[in-house]
Amino acid sequence: VLTRWMSHYLAMHRLMGLKATLTIMADQELGQLETQWQIMTGDARSKQKAEKMLRLIKNPTFWYQNEMCVSLSY
Repeated sequence: VLTRWMSHYLAMHRLMGLKATLTIMADQELGQLETQWQIMTGDARSKQKAEKMLRLIKNPTFWYQNEMCVSLSY
């Protein structure tokens, strides 16, 4: 039986595995002109939310905290 805690652990573990790919994607998107954006699209609110997520992906503290949660959960 898959518990809620195990589901969270597996999701965080997978996220850590995607760190390099997500970081490259965030770097590319944030380094482009607005006319070339592929992720930050839509209305102003959607763009703002996407930019917030991309900046979070680039934040080393975010990755450190996730790594600590994964290692403590195992």
